[in-house]
Amino acid sequence: MARFFKKSFNSIFKLKTREHKPPTSKPKGWLSEEDEQFTPERSFWQNPEEPISHYYRWIWEYLAYLPLLCDVKRDSRILEIGCHHGRTSRGLLQYIRSPGLYRGFDVEASQVAEATRRITHQAPNFQYLHADVYNRHYNPSGTIKASQFVFPFEAQSFDCVYAASVFTHLLPDEILNYFRETHRVLTLAGKVLFSFFILDFYKGPGTSVSPDYEFDHPYENDPGIAVKYSEHPDSVIAYSRERIEEYAKAAELRIVRVIPGLWSNSPGTAVNEQDLIVFERG
Repeated sequence: MARFFKKSFNSIFKLKTREHKPPTSKPKGWLSEEDEQFTPERSFWQNPEEPISHYYRWIWEYLAYLPLLCDVKRDSRILEIGCHHGRTSRGLLQYIRSPGLYRGFDVEASQVAEATRRITHQAPNFQYLHADVYNRHYNPSGTIKASQFVFPFEAQSFDCVYAASVFTHLLPDEILNYFRETHRVLTLAGKVLFSFFILDFYKGPGTSVSPDYEFDHPYENDPGIAVKYSEHPDSVIAYSRERIEEYAKAAELRIVRVIPGLWSNSPGTAVNEQDLIVFERG
């Protein structure tokens, strides 16, 4: 019997080796036709050198987070702050059904155009809007301050509002405005999911998973806010849970759950790279 399995294993191994083909230079060459049409070229990725598994983690993680943490149903109305090229909404395409809908906005016009080109023409209930909000990195010619931006939607329009890796780049007055606008467009029973770097989990230099996630410079002498680069605080910023709760309370939101992320090497449960916070109306 052992010889049989050894022979079978060797046969399979030789067969796989014989059929192996050199990797294609095309970045998406192994994808199915359906996945091919929904996957953006690497030039639209935040880091074009990342493996395609990193692209797919955005898709499948948020498809899991939203139903499990925010009670998103197939007919829910969803708003994403910072939709990028549709990297998280891609996973919702087979989930959301009319009258459910998705709306996303982003400060980078080219990313919005790319998401619209690839997705909206095949899924009209998924729409992407350009918000001409100033951002030093992605929209330096923007005409609106993030601290004054009004979400272009009616009050109580959405059952869920979420943002992936957006509040890790916003300053306090910008966060407060986005919290208030989130409250305005959220239905009475709606849920919110935002990712943060929560300063409480940071244990000092060399303790996090990457030097990019080290927060050793206080922001404006506030012990509840720290940044990686003091000269460019919006590059990456961390807030204490106390500060986040203060902003939420001012916007009439309430924290209902915090799930630590992988970035801080904290013990226990960690699911996302960043910390996840679930809010509801306070």
